[in-house]
Amino acid sequence: MGTGLTFRSAAEYAPGTVYAILAECYATLRDVTLDDSLRRFDREVFASPGTVGACSFISSVEEQIVGFFSYDPRQGPEIGLIGHNGVMPPFQGRGYGTQQILEILRLLTLRRFVRVRVSTSEHPFFAPARRMYEKCGFRRSERAPADRSRHGIVYYERVLARKS
Repeated sequence: MGTGLTFRSAAEYAPGTVYAILAECYATLRDVTLDDSLRRFDREVFASPGTVGACSFISSVEEQIVGFFSYDPRQGPEIGLIGHNGVMPPFQGRGYGTQQILEILRLLTLRRFVRVRVSTSEHPFFAPARRMYEKCGFRRSERAPADRSRHGIVYYERVLARKS
């Protein structure tokens, strides 16, 4: 597993950085709709440092950017949603994605969230992500059938704490 991974708020970087990271993470998908969505998300991160930006992080090893991850706390404290999570291709397969997810779980636990949810496509590109979520203790909770993207969506959930 990768070591020495550090996390910094995405708001500490220049606008366009989040887009550049995620575009590289998803480069092999070559999806114009996804590209537009990533550009909008980048603008939101930097336009809203107290909300979206506060829940968006860039991971690095020795100041070299490795990946990006985010979460959405708006359904809290009952449910936290994992947002974009990606590791750039040169760093994949080293456990960095798992470390990013574990950091989200740590942050949500500190904020006393009860459950965490995440979704991903059934597209073969996302098979490593699905395995990683299961490795991190997530269980499949439902599936949405394929739409115009020709791939269904798998939803996962993990309990963080029991309500008292």
